[in-house]
Order: sequence, then structure tokens, then C-alpha cells
Amino acid sequence: MVALAVIAVLAPPVLGAATNLRTSFVLRRSQENAVRLLAEARWTAVRDGSAVVELVSAPPHGRVVSATGDTVMVADLGQGGVALRLSRDRPTSRVRYGPMGLGWVSSQTLRFTRGDQERALVISSLGRVARR
Repeated sequence: MVALAVIAVLAPPVLGAATNLRTSFVLRRSQENAVRLLAEARWTAVRDGSAVVELVSAPPHGRVVSATGDTVMVADLGQGGVALRLSRDRPTSRVRYGPMGLGWVSSQTLRFTRGDQERALVISSLGRVARR
């Protein structure tokens, strides 16, 4: 009986912490999938002359398209119920990389949200990435 009382007292905080941890994991996974897309686009641009990362906010996904028009990589950025907000609340965005692997874009911020938690990914005008 005492064990049940202890479990009843400790269960809510432990379950809340587990939920926050899971949310943190799915947000990080989506953020890292976006970083992987950008890295693949950079290498594809060096190899093929240029590449474009196409990002879509609903449903959250992205893909890398090479200069030859081939889709090199596709990633689901909404796994686990994650929402994606692009800069200026646009529905789509493109990040272009030139033959030297440098970006041809204005700075952008990708915001990954789930519940009340948020992670951001800032893409500089040269295509560099900073996690926030």
C-alpha cells in the first residue's frame, strides 16, 4: 500500500519530465534532418555545379535538388508532430548553393516547434548553419 502511495506521488513529475525529454528529442531530430539536407546540398553543389534545398512548412519536409534536376535527398521534418515555421511565415523556401558550396540566399531562420518548446536553425547568407 505504501508503494502505491509513493508511485502515485512521484508519477506526475516523472511523466512530465519524460514528455519534455521526448519533445526535446523529436525537435532535435527535425533540426538535425534539416542540417543534413543543407550539408548534402553543399556537397552536391560542389560536385554538380549547384544545388537547391526546397523547404515546405505544411507538411514539414524538404528535399535537395541538384543542377541536373535530380532529387538527391528527401527528409521528413515533421516526424513526431513537429511544426516548421519558415522566415516571414512563408509556406515554402529555397536555399541555393553555388559551385564553391557557398549559399546564394538571404539569411533565414527555421523554427521547429512542438507544444511549448521551440528550436531554431539560422542559415546565414553564405549557407552556414547555427543551431539555437
